Amino acid sequence: MALTSIDQILKERSEHHPESFIRLLFPKGRFRIVATKLEKELAIKTRVPDRVIQLQTVHGKRLVHFEFQMRYRRKIPERMFVYAGALTAKYQMPVASFLFLIKPSLQIGEVGAYHAELFGKPTNEFTFPVIRLWKLREAILSGNEDYRIFAPLLFEIEPKPNLTLLRKVRQLIQLEVDARRREALYSIAIPIASRYFSLRMIKSIVSEATMTDIKWEELPYIGDRIKAKKKEAWEEGRQEGRHEGGVLGMHELLLDVLNSRFGNVPVKTIRAIHTVQSPSKLKTLARKSLKAESLAEVQKLLPTSKTNGRRITNTRKPTRASK
Repeated sequence: MALTSIDQILKERSEHHPESFIRLLFPKGRFRIVATKLEKELAIKTRVPDRVIQLQTVHGKRLVHFEFQMRYRRKIPERMFVYAGALTAKYQMPVASFLFLIKPSLQIGEVGAYHAELFGKPTNEFTFPVIRLWKLREAILSGNEDYRIFAPLLFEIEPKPNLTLLRKVRQLIQLEVDARRREALYSIAIPIASRYFSLRMIKSIVSEATMTDIKWEELPYIGDRIKAKKKEAWEEGRQEGRHEGGVLGMHELLLDVLNSRFGNVPVKTIRAIHTVQSPSKLKTLARKSLKAESLAEVQKLLPTSKTNGRRITNTRKPTRASK
């Protein structure tokens, strides 16, 4: 799974559960979510911001802007500055921008900044808070309700994800009493976990303690893989069925030729014929059987077959030549 898929998952979660992100930033703030699907296309040539949410507070309307990044990049401060300015100009209201980072970085602290300078002297500065999610590891592991939405990110925060972590994430998700939110958390956790564990292992761990009805084929990235494997298995089965049906038909054809020319075919010869599974070899045997002067001549072309004590009855009616 591509690294950018984590960004996409966070974008989706911040749309469906924006209050969790706002409460993380302002635990005591009083607000009401007004809108989450604002027109994000800006007049200037720039990328689309990850998530923009409009709030109604006691101080008036405000925009909250989130950017989600796996790792810190040099161009991020400039991008944050451009987004904030463009959003302010478009909606004519104050914008609070926040950067969420998942992977540890020594290049940035709790506050990021975009600096502008002239002749070597700073002229202005745009700063923004940085939510370093790896610093919230202990709070997430504690099972605190306010941090539960970030439990699936533990697979990225931990240096070496293992089965113990997989079980811990499942345990944290199971603490969620709301079935819809629990299912939503699994829909985040499973695709991320698939970067480190096999799908079979994930299914085994998840099914140990949950009755959550997970729609595996509808999960991001996972669903496409499951459908592709099912299609591949179906194609293999169809090809195998065609092969088996064709081989059986050629066995019958060869036996018909031998019966019509030399009478009832001995059991040992029938067994030897059935050991041949190659269509091309069976075609060759059928052609040579048409030209052979005796059954013994054909038998020399067959692989040797040891009898196993069972008798195979040739149910074909004897031909005139055998009477």
